[in-house]
Amino acid sequence: MIRLVGFELKTSQFSVMNNGTSQKEKVTAIIEESFHNNPSVVSVINPKKKNSLRALAHYAYETAKTRNGVLLSSNQEAVAICYPYNFKKEGIQDIWYQVLLVFNCIGLSRVSDVLKREAYVKKMRPKDGRFLYFWFFGATNIGKKTTAALELKEQIFNWSFRDDLPIYLETSVPRNKRVYEYFGFETYHEWNQPNGGTLFFMRRNPQK
Repeated sequence: MIRLVGFELKTSQFSVMNNGTSQKEKVTAIIEESFHNNPSVVSVINPKKKNSLRALAHYAYETAKTRNGVLLSSNQEAVAICYPYNFKKEGIQDIWYQVLLVFNCIGLSRVSDVLKREAYVKKMRPKDGRFLYFWFFGATNIGKKTTAALELKEQIFNWSFRDDLPIYLETSVPRNKRVYEYFGFETYHEWNQPNGGTLFFMRRNPQK
């Protein structure tokens, strides 16, 4: 699966995404606002394709939705995409979303490079798949001034502790790396990518 991040949530704190178009568009808007300058995202999307970042956001939403892994904060200003990596096997629906991603975001001429990158990244993750994959974590400019991101962080950390699952993620932004380290993540591998920049592989073991 191209990944270019199921449990019960307290409804008083969070909303889990479902088939509602308005919720999908809200998540998409937050991802677009949060990741338009992210090096890893920019390296994947095709600048010649209109709305390529939106297509990537739609792909992330649809992929995570089937794994119960899209979380929206109570004020709807922050979103996290995080789910058990081995939650379900890849199916026909997942393949269809990947086809849409290729045509609407990556472009046929760039598929080979993206797949090579994904193969390397996947090789660095635990083979048993027993971990939470923290794919996207973003907030609007309004959300950054509230406790929305902290709400999601606490819920994910509690989920990790309750189910005894480590959290794994990748980031190419040094500033984000420092933030993750502050919250207990460690860097277990660094990769100097062929197209430039360093990708940091990080994990956090279950803990309160």
